[in-house]
Amino acid sequence: MGSIADLLGDQLRAGLAQLVDPDTSDDAPGAAPASSESRVDTAQDRAREAAMEAVLDEVELDPADARGELTLRGDLDMDDVSLYAVVARVEREAKVTLTDAAVEEWVTLADLLDAVTDAVSNH
Repeated sequence: MGSIADLLGDQLRAGLAQLVDPDTSDDAPGAAPASSESRVDTAQDRAREAAMEAVLDEVELDPADARGELTLRGDLDMDDVSLYAVVARVEREAKVTLTDAAVEEWVTLADLLDAVTDAVSNH
């Protein structure tokens, strides 16, 4: 039996897989991409995972209930302090910069995750 963090990590990975690729099957959970861009995909995946972990640490949300259409300020009840705590953590862990203007445009969880992916792609 693993620690609580291990168990939550498994739930988080399953929830992230659905956010990253809703058509992902559970048959091959550890399958690695075969393309030459796998390093970029891996960096983007790690950044998205870091962002999702940061959000989950700030709000009371079961990883299994995470959906891209959840609104940050409404459904997740995030205020400026919690949102910028997520931003600071993502910037530190993913080594990217997210502008205030971009953050102000985020409405949904998917917006946040997509912005992090884009920041890694442009880095």
